[in-house]
This record gives sequence, structure tokens and C-alpha cells, in this order.
Amino acid sequence: MPGLSRLVMQVLVVVLSGLTGAANAQDTPTPFSATYHLRLDGWPDADVDHRLSHLSTNDWQSEMRASILTAEGYERGKFRLQEEDVQAWHYASGYSLFGLGERYYLSARDLADLPDRQSALFQLSRKLDDAPCQDDKATPCELAYADHKGRTEHFAYRVAAPQTLEVPAGAFEARWVDGWNPEKPNRRLRLAFSSTTPGLLISVEYYRDGELTSRMVLTELQRDEKR
Repeated sequence: MPGLSRLVMQVLVVVLSGLTGAANAQDTPTPFSATYHLRLDGWPDADVDHRLSHLSTNDWQSEMRASILTAEGYERGKFRLQEEDVQAWHYASGYSLFGLGERYYLSARDLADLPDRQSALFQLSRKLDDAPCQDDKATPCELAYADHKGRTEHFAYRVAAPQTLEVPAGAFEARWVDGWNPEKPNRRLRLAFSSTTPGLLISVEYYRDGELTSRMVLTELQRDEKR
């Protein structure tokens, strides 16, 4: 899979897997538009756009887009909030490189048992306070999600204590999630989620064989309080 596909579909969202159970205090979503600056080994720096949109009474959409020179990629998931649950019902993603690429789609039927990665990003961000794996010595939490082709993927992670992070967009209360694919333990992903805005990432770090190969930080944020 070309490098930009990894950018949008691996580095940013490989950890975005589904969780079930009670949500924390972040019960009321807020639509937002965010921009991140991404540094990825082997590619020029790029900006990534991330938008959480309110579609209707209970329906929402999370979307990410990025472009570098002649390559571009996107990923979006639509989901329905049902009290404490997030039910994914549509997913689309794709990439192009020099005009060639692939497109992927998942229907509500495909997502009946597992959420797509974008819907799962939102659900994961609402669950952190209740996760039993709250420090680096705790037994890892385990979860599963559907990748862009609908295949089941597994992920292990731990949740760090809340802290204030300083990024170009300002100071944010956040919690780090440290995760890895049990089949690829040499690849680690650290995501800092906002403690107050469900679905919003503050920072992302991707490690391979202990070396930091990608880093993304929040540079701009606009919240739509009116919804």
C-alpha cells in the first residue's frame, strides 16, 4: 500500500478500534474542525484535516483528509449515537498516487458487529476514564475493529493519567493511549485524546523498532457550539 495510504489509514487510525460499555463525562459531542501538522519519515511534512460533523438528531460523521504532492487520501465513518453506544453504519476511504489508487466502502451490514476506524476513534475517546488499563503496569485492554476492507483487527492498549499538553493550537487537557497490534509488537502508536471534546486528537506518535518515525500535532481548532 503506497505511503500516503499508510499515512491516513495506518499511522493515524490503526488504533481506532471499537469499545463497548459506559461512556465517561464526555456524553455530549461537539462538532469541530481540526488541522494537524504531520511529519512522516520519507515524505514531506503535511497538514491533515479532521472534522466531526453533526448530520441529524443522532447521526454523526468523522472524517480525515491529507495530501502530499501527487498523493492524497481520506477516511470517513458515519455512526449513530444510541445513549451509551456508538453504532457505525457507513464507512468510506481511499487514496490516490499519481492518479491511481483504490476506494473502499463498508455498509451498515458490514459494520453490524464491529465499528469502522473513524467511528471507533470517537467511541474510544469517550471510554478512557472507565478503562481498567490505567497505567503502564496494568494488564492491557484488548479490543477489535473492522479495517478498511472489513477484516477484523485486534489492538492492545493502556491509558495514561490526565495531563496538560502544549501544542501549536494551545494548551489542552488530554490523556495518552499507548497501543500496539499484538501480532506486530515492534510497532507502537501513542495517541493523546482531548479530555473534553470527544473524538479530538491532540497529538499522535508512531514508533517502529523503538524509533519515532511519525508525529502529528494539533495546530488549529474550531468548535461549533451551536450544532
